Amino acid sequence: MDPMNKTALRAAVLIHEQLARSPSRNVPICLPTYCWASAEKLQRGIDLARQRGWHQAAKRLTEDMTGALEGCRRELENALRALQSRLVEHRICSASDIYRDILALENEFEDVDIDLDKHELSVTTDPIVLEEVELGPFEIRLDWHCLGTSPAYRVVALDPHPAAKSHDVTHPHVQDGHLCEGEGRAAVRAALAECRLYDFFLLISQLLHTYARGSAYVELNNWSGIPCEDCGQSVDEDERYSCERCESTLCSSCSVSCRGCGESYCSGCLSKCAACGWEHCSSCLATCPVCRKPFCEECREEGICQRCHEKQRNEEHEHDPSENARNEPVAVPA
Repeated sequence: MDPMNKTALRAAVLIHEQLARSPSRNVPICLPTYCWASAEKLQRGIDLARQRGWHQAAKRLTEDMTGALEGCRRELENALRALQSRLVEHRICSASDIYRDILALENEFEDVDIDLDKHELSVTTDPIVLEEVELGPFEIRLDWHCLGTSPAYRVVALDPHPAAKSHDVTHPHVQDGHLCEGEGRAAVRAALAECRLYDFFLLISQLLHTYARGSAYVELNNWSGIPCEDCGQSVDEDERYSCERCESTLCSSCSVSCRGCGESYCSGCLSKCAACGWEHCSSCLATCPVCRKPFCEECREEGICQRCHEKQRNEEHEHDPSENARNEPVAVPA
């Protein structure tokens, strides 16, 4: 028996012993918390887009929300199946079955590693490309001491090509080493519960080679871009604007020029002049000390708004005796 087979046999015995010691081998119940949170965020984006009249953005966000709700539905179905599976007695693989599974992995993956000290069994996938986006190879690491808990494995990018908006997302369905299994969740959990290691690693590899739009941490069409912080649309580097005040990233549709200085701002960092109605930045507006409203330079006169200035001038004329005398008619002698 070669050294690798001895290591594989030792690992198989240790894994089987771990399963025997586990008090429960129930498939974990995973509720769709992430998908639901995504749907709530998209709903807020839709409401904002409709309020501001961004009809195309609202339509695109509605399509994304449809996908997110579909993901919720799928995950709820998986949770139901997992709950129902607790009523079924699972067959636990023997040590010899686990050993044969480990040897079979060598024929399926180029690199299989066993670390007895870390109690980890790992395989490496081939470089993954989804919709022309290169993501590189991934290592699937199973900690057999965590069997029966969630998560028992991690997915690590060996040559990371993360999303531009988040370096924790190395794959549309992998964030911080955790894979969103989607429709494959029930099958993955069942394979782990029965310790069918060959099936488990093959399932995870297949999921990594699959892209499910609408249930991704970052969609592939947004992979190389940063989302506009007003409408959420992906913005490439050469089409990106930045708010001069808060430095938020903006697309061309959401970038607004100040009427006074011409610099680009987001809608939240601009205010309207109370007289002309044009949007200005805070540096180009001043509060009238009389009416306490904001006015641009063109609508101010001598430090106050034109309306208040005219009102003050009229009041001064009414209280100036010399002015009144000049305005009185001159009596003509008979």
